[in-house]
Amino acid sequence: MFSVIIPAHNEANVIDRCLTHMINGLLPEDCEIILVCNGCTDDTADKARAYLQDYANLKVIETDVASKVHALNLGDEHAKGFPRAYIDADIALDGKALSETIRIMDHNSSILVAAPKLNVDASRSNFGVRAFYTVWMQLPYFSKGQMVGSGVFILSKKGRSHFQRFPEIISDDGYVRSLFSESERQMIKEAAFTIFAPKTLKNLIKIKTRVRFGNMEVAQKYPSMSIGKDNGMSDIIKLTLKKPWLCIHSLLYIYVQLQTKRLSKARMAAADFTTWERDDSSRI
Repeated sequence: MFSVIIPAHNEANVIDRCLTHMINGLLPEDCEIILVCNGCTDDTADKARAYLQDYANLKVIETDVASKVHALNLGDEHAKGFPRAYIDADIALDGKALSETIRIMDHNSSILVAAPKLNVDASRSNFGVRAFYTVWMQLPYFSKGQMVGSGVFILSKKGRSHFQRFPEIISDDGYVRSLFSESERQMIKEAAFTIFAPKTLKNLIKIKTRVRFGNMEVAQKYPSMSIGKDNGMSDIIKLTLKKPWLCIHSLLYIYVQLQTKRLSKARMAAADFTTWERDDSSRI
């Protein structure tokens, strides 16, 4: 039996989508799902419990502490199985895709952390957001299969032994990713999950600032770790020269990255390690 841990803070708008996809193709005897509602003031927990009639091996845990890290550690305390998947509540991951990822991990002991291939649903986003993801998904970090952790990461038992508890940091996925070499982490192309893009560039910059600042925090607190870095300017230039019709898209991509860099530096200067930028436009 493997385990799935889902931290959820006021995710009533999307928890049905998450769990409906999750239980599709999963058998309760093969997988336990642990949903940790942390600091919720909405009916996320009640909506989740409604799925007990369809999936008996679902545990809904509630805590007053509004912290994703606290929720991850609390979920770990209750989890029994491996591999162990940590999944954001605002994504869509089909149970069949999850099972296929687990199967591949079980047959390849060198993979210590993995995730299915990421798809981006930008159908409700404006042109600027769609342009950003068009470029982002063609740059080396994503296209070479190293993108593990953007909403989903799955650890083998050996991989989970690399650390004890999740530390009090913003980028839990960045921290985990930095623990493993490129040969130990793998994006599983035979399976996929979906994230839902923000509607506007303003909202995109908000969440990308959190990602960049989270990586900066990991680099500051754990200087010996090799935290993932953004694609370089040379990568963007190579892509644009190869596909000149992406010129405007690349300029918008650069604009977003410059804004997130500026905002992250200002936040680091203020030593603000508590703010959690969240995009609600993709949760409607």
